[in-house]
Order: sequence, then structure tokens, then C-alpha cells
Amino acid sequence: MPPVLQLALLIAVLLPAGKIIASACSRFGIPPIIGELLVGIIAGPGILNLLHLRLFSGTSGSSAFILLAQIGGLVLMFIAGFETDIARMKQAGVTAFLVALSGVICPFVLGAAAGHLFGLSWNVSLFLGGALTATSVSISARTLMDAGRMATPEASVILGAAVIDDVMGLFILAFLTASSAGSSTASFGVAPALSSWLDHRWAFAAHHSLLVQMVFISLSVALFFVVGYLPARLWLDPLVHQMRRLSASESVTSCLLGLVLLYAIGAEWLGSVAGITGAYLLGFAFAESRFKADVERTFHALGHGLLIPLFFISIGITSDFRALGGHWMLLTVVSIIAILTKMVGCGLAAFACDMGFVRSLRVGCGMVSRGEVGLIIAALAAKSGIFAASEVALIVGVVLITTLLTPFALRASFRLRCADDDQDVSEEFEDLSENFPTAVAIDQDLESA
Repeated sequence: MPPVLQLALLIAVLLPAGKIIASACSRFGIPPIIGELLVGIIAGPGILNLLHLRLFSGTSGSSAFILLAQIGGLVLMFIAGFETDIARMKQAGVTAFLVALSGVICPFVLGAAAGHLFGLSWNVSLFLGGALTATSVSISARTLMDAGRMATPEASVILGAAVIDDVMGLFILAFLTASSAGSSTASFGVAPALSSWLDHRWAFAAHHSLLVQMVFISLSVALFFVVGYLPARLWLDPLVHQMRRLSASESVTSCLLGLVLLYAIGAEWLGSVAGITGAYLLGFAFAESRFKADVERTFHALGHGLLIPLFFISIGITSDFRALGGHWMLLTVVSIIAILTKMVGCGLAAFACDMGFVRSLRVGCGMVSRGEVGLIIAALAAKSGIFAASEVALIVGVVLITTLLTPFALRASFRLRCADDDQDVSEEFEDLSENFPTAVAIDQDLESA
């Protein structure tokens, strides 16, 4: 069968199955993304092993499916970006940083310690701890969107902290990679290229390669956020206005999708951060655009109708727990550490910033899920010969467990009520009365009647 038909068959089977199971889950009050993840698990190596059937095994069709699913992750982050409440994000700046800092230090230290106690070398244990640091913001963002909670203070802290700990996870990865004797993996981007160039031409750089690499990464991250955000904030609306003048149908959607992909590439090449961070940054810059409503409509159809479900299905379909062997106890311990260090560590940091117990719990629950960055660290460690197949399966298992847990925990935490929730409702009512005073007066008259 030609690869294009293999890809078509995979989408034709998995996409409707994901939507059907997601719909069934929502009927029982279960977050819809759980249904899409379950379809991936059923189709994965642990049960049906769909991608390794003779029809798909070793073909470019199955590889194309995984790549298309990764595009879905970028679209999801773009949508999460322009649905972020910027005013709330600014208010949550210091809180988000402290939450991210706590959510990086705790899992890194305890994860590395647990790995060493179970007999892994310190080199392997440190990479294990590093893989537990970064939060998968896409899972929390989708859950918040499904629950209609994207405009809450908790969502602002969760999304802001997840972006920050993505950057912190990058620094840990750079430190581990530079300090590992056996790591010879070539890195993609400006910072690694400049570091390598200086290593061969300057004796000081050759003897202090870690320091030089960290300096270049710091400059790259700062440069990308400045170059990526400020021009987009200034020129995005005029650019969209010009796109709307094109006679071809859905020109704005096509051009903006291309821009999302360019930002993802730029994030990794120029900024040395994950591509999803670039997609989120562009969406964040677009959050106050006057064209937001039109773009939101088309990207919701494109994303939630095709690409985003494939992204969540792909998480389960690429997991192979058969390689775990005798590491089941380690998986249990590391999973507990992964959950508690984010839930308790990030929650305590939020509580220290006067968010209150219930809201701090929501922040902690929203930070639990792991994903892209953890898998990137695992892949790098495997390519460098530091991780064996069992350690890679361990990280995938933790990612899957935390991914499945987060939507349930986050939704359950929002069912708990607190006094601040009533205050938010009052503020929203005040905003509504300022913008639509007649409608509010009519509503009050109806209530009194």
C-alpha cells in the first residue's frame, strides 16, 4: 500500500475512534482528552501494536502520522497562547516564576536520588531527574480549555510557570549534556553551533565549555523572546489585515499556520527552547489582536477537528512498556515523585504567594503532567548511550501516567469552591455591567420579577 494511503488509513481509523471515545468519556464527566489518550494506548505496543503490524511496520506512512501529530501539539499551543488572559498573566508573573522554580528543583533532586537508590549510576540518575523537571503545558492547556477555565488566575500561573520551567529544563539539559563524558550528540541551533565554534578556536572556551554553552543559551533565550514577541506585537495586526485582502479562501488561516511553524523552528534554532514554546509565544502575542475572534474560529476547527486529537493519540501509541523489564517498582516510585513534587512543590510555592489553599492546589494539579521536554531528554540520553531501552520506557511510562492523571486532578480541584471564586464572579459581573449596562439592568429586572 502506498504511504499516503497508509497515512489515510491510520487517520481514518484513529481520528473517529478518538472522537467517539472522547464523547463517551464526556458523557460520564471524564475529560475528553482521556478518550483520545486511551485510543492511543489501545493502538500502542502494549495492546494492538498498530504501527508495527505488517501493513504499517517500517513504513513512511506511520512516521508521517507521528510527525503530523507533532504539528497538532504546535497548533494546540498557539490556541492556548491566544486564549491566555494577558492581564492575569502579568499579575501572576512573580508567582509563576516561583512556582516554576519549585517545580524544577524538587523533581530533579528527588528523581535523581530515587534513581541512584535503585542502583542506577549518577549519570543516568541525573538525566532521569532532568526528564522530570518540565511540565507538559499542552495537557493542562487542553483541560483548562475544555473546562472553560482559561481566564482564571490559576490558568495564568500554570501556563506562565510551564513556559518558564521549559526554559529551566533546557538549562538542566545543557548542563547534563555538557558534563556527560559519553555525550557526543550534535545539537540543533545557534547557541550549540557558536559554542562548538569557540571550543575549536579559543583555549578558554575549550576548557570551560559548560560555562560558554550556558552563556550562549542564556543570550539565545533572551534574544528569541525579545525578537519573537515585540515585532509580533507591533506588526501582527497589520500583517493579518494584509492577509485578509488576499482573494484566496482562508488565506489568514494558511498564512498564520505557516507563521506558527516558523516560530516553532525559530524557538529551537535561535532560542534553544522547545518548538511548542515558540508556538505559544506567537499565540500570546496574538491574544489582544482585533482579529482574534476570526482566527480563533478557524483554528479551533483545524486544531480540534484534526491535528490536536492526533497529538494526544500519538502519546499513547508510541509507548512501549514491554521494555521496562524489572523496573516496575522504580516506575511506581518515580511516578509518585513526579506527581507529588509538582502537586505539593508548586502548590506550596503558590500558597506562599497568597493564592489560598484551593487555588494553590489547582496550580499544583495543573503542573503535574510531563510531556515533550521529558521525552526529548530521554531521546537525547538514549542517543548518547546513557539511557537503555528500559530507562526510555520508564520516562514514557511516567509521562503517560502523569498525562492521564492531570485532567482528572485538575477538574476535581476546580470543583472545590473558595471565596476567591465568588470574587472573580463579582469582577466579571462588574466588567459586564460596564460594557453592557442595559443588558445587565434587564437581567436584574428579570431576576427581581
